[in-house]
Amino acid sequence: MEPGERDAVSCHALTSVFALLGKRWSGLIIGTLLAGPARFSEISKLVPGVSERMLSGRLNELVAAGLVAREVIEGPPVGVRYRLTARGEALRPALAELERWATEHLIAGAADAPPSSRAEPVEL
Repeated sequence: MEPGERDAVSCHALTSVFALLGKRWSGLIIGTLLAGPARFSEISKLVPGVSERMLSGRLNELVAAGLVAREVIEGPPVGVRYRLTARGEALRPALAELERWATEHLIAGAADAPPSSRAEPVEL
């Protein structure tokens, strides 16, 4: 494989990843579900600032991508629980590494930077 071909393949893969996980709230929803299955209302409480409409939309996208499974809980009352699929769970090492990097370079690194060069906090 030529060097230019590798760059194109890598760029294509990263474009796909960030198109899905780069959407606001998606990473936080997956991060929340890494702790285990949760109901819609639980996810909503654990992801502060997300509207119910946005949460519903993002969950539907993650279900369609095969990262999250939606399970109906028999009632009464009937409920819905979301959990990561094996495909979603496979993101655990990558998200742990991103968390490590952010802690080292965005959080700890921001304290060392001169005030004029400090970036605004990144919402993960």
